Amino acid sequence: MSWRDKLQQYILGKMPEDKIRVEAEMRSDSSGLKIPSKQIKRSSQIFEPKSYRDWKDAIAMATNPDEPTFTFLAELYDNLLLDAHLSAVIESRIMRVTRSRFIIRKPDGEEIPELTKLFQRPWFEQFVKYALMSKFTGVKVLELYELDDNLELIKTTSIPMGYIQPDKKKIIFEPGSNEGYYYNKPPVDKFYLQIGDDNQLGLLSQIAPLVLAKKLSMGSWLDYIEKYGIAPRTITTNNKTEKRAKELLDMAMKMISNHVAVLREGEKLEIGDIPSTDTYKVFDEMIKRINSEISKRILGQDATAETKSNTGTYGSMKVMQEVANDRHESDKLFIQYIVNKLLIPKLTQISSTYSALANAEFDWDETETMTNAELLDRVVSLSQAGFEIDHQAIAEKTGIPITGIKSAETQPIETEGAKKKTLTPKQ
Repeated sequence: MSWRDKLQQYILGKMPEDKIRVEAEMRSDSSGLKIPSKQIKRSSQIFEPKSYRDWKDAIAMATNPDEPTFTFLAELYDNLLLDAHLSAVIESRIMRVTRSRFIIRKPDGEEIPELTKLFQRPWFEQFVKYALMSKFTGVKVLELYELDDNLELIKTTSIPMGYIQPDKKKIIFEPGSNEGYYYNKPPVDKFYLQIGDDNQLGLLSQIAPLVLAKKLSMGSWLDYIEKYGIAPRTITTNNKTEKRAKELLDMAMKMISNHVAVLREGEKLEIGDIPSTDTYKVFDEMIKRINSEISKRILGQDATAETKSNTGTYGSMKVMQEVANDRHESDKLFIQYIVNKLLIPKLTQISSTYSALANAEFDWDETETMTNAELLDRVVSLSQAGFEIDHQAIAEKTGIPITGIKSAETQPIETEGAKKKTLTPKQ
């Protein structure tokens, strides 16, 4: 038995809950790279204009039944997500879920606060974000590896799309290479989750033509501004030499920013008029229409995304919001399934800190939340209806000390623990 094997056996005997981590460290190479995701060779990200041809080619390569590759699709998606409206509507769906309250509970429904706190960490918010992004950008492979001194997860790492081969359950070191490692085989399989099917491309594969058309519209608008946004200038001269003609041309070009010209006798500068028509509306209306279509595809409606350009009755707006709520509930159900069926089993194997999760479940906290003002209004209504209120609980909830209650016939009556003296009516 080698010294490495003896050391590993000793460590595993002392800390059996860290078996997975020890195995991963023992298999790391001499370069000291212990985190699997750090072994991939990343390259500089270069953004280039994309066309419909790029979209067609990327889809064809990603759906190739023999040797699918996501490299070109990943580049296309990175380009599409530069669009502010597209990114905003996607984030609106994701952030509604990440800002929703949740609990970890026993099978009988009772909350386990100490386990709930284990998920109130940045790594879990990252996990939820990446998991939901799989609906838009396709299959994702997430890495849960780095732990702190308390054996709690530090971060969730999403393996770049261009570096995964879901059909082979493999992470490659660089795009176009077959060299890599399998994330579904021991000992590293405990650190990886695949979200989505092997051939899942996400909604962006369908929205791409809309975003590309929008980019074309904006580019055409910029061309229009460059050609017609600045008043034309013409210079008339009686000097027929080529040298003077070049000087005047250079002067006219510089006048765009300087607005100064030095002319000689017999030379005249004329500035034309800027077109006063509403030609820009051709581009602006098309961009608005595309934004509306993007919102409908992602949110199910466009009323809540374009409030300035959309008007309607209260009833119609409420229906629109309910449509968006349907997608929100679907997203929450998706995350709940992923956490309970995929994430929690992984966590119990990664660290002993999460071992108590074996008999627990993740659930969304649907209890109603009220502001202090709303709570006090509710208390007043219940009191007037004849119900007895737990004043101590109300004081703890609102942070407002309650020392007594008023009676219809007397001044404040002393409650338990109150130090104020009870006052009686004057005779």
